[in-house]
Amino acid sequence: MSSTQTAADELRQILTDYCSSLRTMCAVIERMRNLLNKVADDQRCDLLASIRYSNGHTVLTRAAFIGHTQLCVTLLSSLPQADRLKLILDDKHTALHSAAAEGHTETVSGELNGLTAEQRLDLLFTGHIIGDTALHTAAREGHTETVKALLDNLTPEQQLHLLFTKNSVGDTALHYAALWERPETVKTLLDNLTPESQLKLLSVKNGIGKTASQQPLGIFRTTDTMRTLEQYQIEADYRVNYRKFASLISYA
Repeated sequence: MSSTQTAADELRQILTDYCSSLRTMCAVIERMRNLLNKVADDQRCDLLASIRYSNGHTVLTRAAFIGHTQLCVTLLSSLPQADRLKLILDDKHTALHSAAAEGHTETVSGELNGLTAEQRLDLLFTGHIIGDTALHTAAREGHTETVKALLDNLTPEQQLHLLFTKNSVGDTALHYAALWERPETVKTLLDNLTPESQLKLLSVKNGIGKTASQQPLGIFRTTDTMRTLEQYQIEADYRVNYRKFASLISYA
């Protein structure tokens, strides 16, 4: 039996034990790293993807879900650059979505930092189930710091593109933050935009023709969320109109 096969078998057993017991892996991280280095480059991704929970999730997705940043980074850094995104996406609920849903900001950053700029873009714009991006997921749950981390990985132009990205029912991340009563997340999504971009995002309509502030009030909606949206609308309107007025005065 080759040393690669022996290492692969032992690594499989370690990860299988982890999947079964849900125990933390701090004590064996270094051993795992050494074993992964013994497995052939072209076998590592397939090996890690083959170890699944009963619900179909990979060990990477599970590690992301519980916020085990060190394990996520260890697994991803062991792979050739081209295979890292492949492993993250090799799940119906990606490892990035899992970390974002639970507000594991450090894990989100750890996953993204291990990718190339092009891979990060592909991942951040990847939708799952009904087309929700990781930004949708973090905004829905009100994980403001995670929202910041996702946007920080993009240029201003790319941020705008992601903020305007809709899922399959036409909702943006702002729609989710508004519907699920996340006023602080609403602020984070709007704060770094120009007044013109704020007005454009606030005017985006979903599949039933509703903007973020027009969705029906219900169990998730409160006056705090409404006041926040209205405040941004009023202030952005004022700034845009003031600039127009100032420009006319200057021209005259």
